[in-house]
Amino acid sequence: MESLGRVNYGPRLAEPKGITGGLLHERQYVHGVRARGLRLDAFTAETVGRVPFEEVPGGGERGLYRASVEVAGAGDAELRLPGAGRGFVWVNGFCLGRYWPAAGPQEGLFVPGPVLREGANEVWVLELEPAEGAGPVRVELG
Repeated sequence: MESLGRVNYGPRLAEPKGITGGLLHERQYVHGVRARGLRLDAFTAETVGRVPFEEVPGGGERGLYRASVEVAGAGDAELRLPGAGRGFVWVNGFCLGRYWPAAGPQEGLFVPGPVLREGANEVWVLELEPAEGAGPVRVELG
């Protein structure tokens, strides 16, 4: 379950958020389910450095991806992820935010100039839901 917002008007105002009752799957209650929060502030260079990264698989899959992007003339930029489905992006440890092109007209994420540096810049992509029929996610910084 992902926090995507809440109702802020009408009769459902102040409705509790999240799973507030039993969890149903095809009219059957599921027991023994545990939920844990994913702390996005835990994605630091030190913790991600301990992740054993491997080569990117051929098709788009869920996972944490890491790329290095060379930048000449650092300044404000836009990061595009053609082929991506839904997830989060960090550049040099700075969380740019969430992307989900299927839910709106978003085509890229704004990258503030102070986040980038001359030369190699590290990009982390947490792909939560791959785009249907898409290949590997590409990172375009421009």
